Amino acid sequence: MKKFVALLLIVVTLLTLSACGSKDALAGTWSAELGADGTITWTFNGSGKCTMENAYMKQDGTYTIEGDQLTVTLEAWSDPSTYTFSVDGNSLTMNENSGYGISGTFTKK
Repeated sequence: MKKFVALLLIVVTLLTLSACGSKDALAGTWSAELGADGTITWTFNGSGKCTMENAYMKQDGTYTIEGDQLTVTLEAWSDPSTYTFSVDGNSLTMNENSGYGISGTFTKK
């Protein structure tokens, strides 16, 4: 029984430690001045929830990451948008794959 308890404690400890390092690369607030849309600010919570805000609106949504593909669904969008993204230090580059969405390079706040 003692071996089982010890093994269980080890497993719980490992799971706890692995959860600490699972924060995704997008976690945080990013903004950029993007022409006619003004300043666009994305906030990613690190757990699949996001917000996109500009001078005209603020929308909540969800996101998923698979490799370098970011899929975002905002409440007012009829379909999700998929972006190819990269993070380099305090810069996030998002390119909407269909070519007509919100694309640009954002700076971490």
